[in-house]
Amino acid sequence: MPELGRLLTAMVTPYDTAGAVDYKHARRLASHLVRAGNDGLVVTGTTGEAPLLSDDEKEGLWAEIKQEVGAATVVAGAGTNDTHHSIALAKRAERAGADALLAVVPYYLKPPQEGIYQHFRAIAESTSLPVILYNVPGRVGTEASVETILRCAEIPNIVGNKDANGRLDLTARVMEAVPGFKIWSGNDNDNFHIWTMGGWGAISVTSHIVAGQQKKMLQHLLAGQLNEAAAIHRTLVRLTDACFLNGSPSTIRYVLRQLGFQIGEPRLPVVEPGESIGTMVMAEVHRHRLDVSVPV
Repeated sequence: MPELGRLLTAMVTPYDTAGAVDYKHARRLASHLVRAGNDGLVVTGTTGEAPLLSDDEKEGLWAEIKQEVGAATVVAGAGTNDTHHSIALAKRAERAGADALLAVVPYYLKPPQEGIYQHFRAIAESTSLPVILYNVPGRVGTEASVETILRCAEIPNIVGNKDANGRLDLTARVMEAVPGFKIWSGNDNDNFHIWTMGGWGAISVTSHIVAGQQKKMLQHLLAGQLNEAAAIHRTLVRLTDACFLNGSPSTIRYVLRQLGFQIGEPRLPVVEPGESIGTMVMAEVHRHRLDVSVPV
């Protein structure tokens, strides 16, 4: 199995003025994010508005972005709440050249733990790609239990979990039980805490604009420099809060557009924040040093 990157941006999907996927600007944004310090990208995840994209659009994004970023990691957000559909997307991701898959706990249906396990097992067995689980109960309505995650960790190509359950005690139990199982923090304000426990990395939203600082925080922790890492974390907390003030992906899209990135307006039902919230968001953003060079 390839070693997947530690810091991955859950990348937004650019659209043109007519609302179509803008592959040109997707490539330019992906290239910028890698230059800014990301090891790779999660393409068509939640932040990429996966439920609003067709299968053809998803495959096109995976292929175009992988071609653009070369050796950087491209994780395809290929999970749905339909096991057969997810398997079909997994095969498309392989064809597009993706390095790994992100598969979410099935949403809306609220399956029991056995159903969650069988869903992940079927996806993993359908592909040669590494699979990262995505445990995010706040979005899907249910969660994979520690016991289910440990069962999934026994499947050879299920290599880790994007942990967004907000329960660090449960995260610690998984880490203790299977030390080689990689944990990517799925909530930016949990990055520091998960990394200090031994987490592998993060699948981040704010790394669109502060990838370099997040990477430096991780490097400090890997070097045992706790105080230096904690100082960066404290600085980034309020910025992270601001970037989720109107929800995600709404707020980070708004921030990027205000900073000059050509990504277009989101697809409904996602809408950008109104003037009052937008002003609050950007006031906080402008208080920080951003790892943003040239808008794309």
